[in-house]
Amino acid sequence: MNKLNQTRHMNLWFMGFYLLLVACSSSDTAHDIVSKTQDPVFPNFSRHQPEVFSDDGAQTNAWGDYDSDGDLDLYVGFRGRANRLYQNTDGVFTDIASQVGLADEEETRAVAWGDYDSDGDLDLYVGFTADPTTHNKLYENQNNGEYFTDIAYSQGMNRSGTTRQPSFIDYDGDGDLDLFVAFRDQSNRLYRNDLQAFIDVTDISGIGDPRRTVGAAWFDADNDGDLDLFTANQNGDEDGFYLNLGNGSFEDVGADLGINQPGRTATQGSVGVAVGDYDNDGDLDLYVASYGPDLIWENQNDTLGFVKRSSGEGFDGDHHSVAATFADYDNDGWLDLYVGTFISTIAEEPDYLFKNVYGDFHIVTPSLLLEKGTSHGIAWADYDGDGDVDLAVANNHLEGTHTLYRNELSPERTGNSLQLAILDNQGHWTRAGATVTLSASTWNDSMEGQPGYVSSRVVDTGGGYSSQGATPVHFGIPSGIELVDLTVRWYEDGMQIQTVSNLDHSLYADRIFEIRLHPTP
Repeated sequence: MNKLNQTRHMNLWFMGFYLLLVACSSSDTAHDIVSKTQDPVFPNFSRHQPEVFSDDGAQTNAWGDYDSDGDLDLYVGFRGRANRLYQNTDGVFTDIASQVGLADEEETRAVAWGDYDSDGDLDLYVGFTADPTTHNKLYENQNNGEYFTDIAYSQGMNRSGTTRQPSFIDYDGDGDLDLFVAFRDQSNRLYRNDLQAFIDVTDISGIGDPRRTVGAAWFDADNDGDLDLFTANQNGDEDGFYLNLGNGSFEDVGADLGINQPGRTATQGSVGVAVGDYDNDGDLDLYVASYGPDLIWENQNDTLGFVKRSSGEGFDGDHHSVAATFADYDNDGWLDLYVGTFISTIAEEPDYLFKNVYGDFHIVTPSLLLEKGTSHGIAWADYDGDGDVDLAVANNHLEGTHTLYRNELSPERTGNSLQLAILDNQGHWTRAGATVTLSASTWNDSMEGQPGYVSSRVVDTGGGYSSQGATPVHFGIPSGIELVDLTVRWYEDGMQIQTVSNLDHSLYADRIFEIRLHPTP
């Protein structure tokens, strides 16, 4: 969007917001206003099954269809109580963790779903806090979720330590899922999947960052056909950016790119990382939640490089932000942002929901979402299949709860979306890290003054602070767009590209559009 049109539309947005303020009672707070309005610009959420999602001590969560029945289930890791696996049956959740062997009682800090054995069902990695009597677990899914078996010992993955972000990714482009695990108290680990047997390649890959890593994000930053890695490091440590050299090894170029953030104090550091195309230019940017100022690293698209942006109210200052994740909650075609915070010297700092207004973020947190405590795991997903994204928040404060918020977006807006399942040619969910770009050659020119639209998403590799979701890719679509083009870039023997042209997204308002990928021979 050119600057003139961007300024014009932002002025209209703020004028509308001002008129809404004038129309409301002087006794209404800003949070009351945004929670009352039905305008899709403003968020409207409700608590879903509060009698079920009520336990304190939740730390991490991950969405995934573990039983292959077509809807998204939710795994939640706790401290001080057994973990939960909430089975989704037509939007109603029931904890069945003890029935399927997933009710671990150790303090759980990291979870990730991934079909490591390519048998069509999702397996689960669970990481715990530092305890010499506890080892991290790799659960193999037996018969579409009838039971899970821990195979970590047989795979040489029974490591103990202060575990943080795990990621199932195909870093070597051989078609199966490898596993990266971040640790805060030791070097990070990279396990290569060789015919369903994992080999620790940490040392030979050069990825064993000894700094105190708590967040990690994988994506193809330089558009060369393989996945690169950003590591968010704590306690004053510099951040890392590991460029995939395409030969099984990595090089930390964080300092060369200027995104390592040197000179931080021991009380400062990066925590959660979110990947998304916040400015709708077709490439993937980074949002880093920090102890200290939060920031955006804007991808420069045509070359490997990032520019630091402060693109929203509330980003600067001394925060204790922990988790961050992008999603288009109002289906307007721009990625919004939820940031979870940690109670510290800042008295009861709340979580924040930021609305993206043409690349600038503005706080619109409704009163219902003013979580206060320690919001660790946060993850968006459309659990009820109505076309908008809902939000799971794991709050590990003793006075907080794990909460599922249902997005009550108006019916006329829920249809302005498209959800995609990126599968292999067997129909298996194995393409974490793939980039999906949605574009339209025209975008209601007479109203928007915009010749076209483009936005990219990454198939989730983990984020929201030690959380992850094997979920469909969700696009909100601006009003006026009827036909869209899709480009999927995925990584097997180099970059593979698959396209879909002139798709009428309205035909898929209530179902998921599947793209099965076929490698070029």
